[in-house]
Amino acid sequence: MLKEYKRRTNIGVGIGWLIMLIGSAQARSHPSAPFFGLCVLLIGAALFIWGCVQYSKGKGHSGYWGALGLFWLLGLVVLVFLPDRHKAQTAA
Repeated sequence: MLKEYKRRTNIGVGIGWLIMLIGSAQARSHPSAPFFGLCVLLIGAALFIWGCVQYSKGKGHSGYWGALGLFWLLGLVVLVFLPDRHKAQTAA
């Protein structure tokens, strides 16, 4: 995986996942007004999907593979098992 994409992936996936958890907790704690929690959850989801796009680009695949982030953890697991086309560049 290319180094410049590795940092973006960690930021997108890690912080996106954390923001989604916060948004989900916020939406559950205030059932009468879940709008704010839902907005936070959607922001986290967008950041998570952006991180998945960066991950697929870093492995040398099309950014469209990052759309697997729509399937949350399952999509991320699929991305992990995609072959790394930049393995020779990262070893040097």
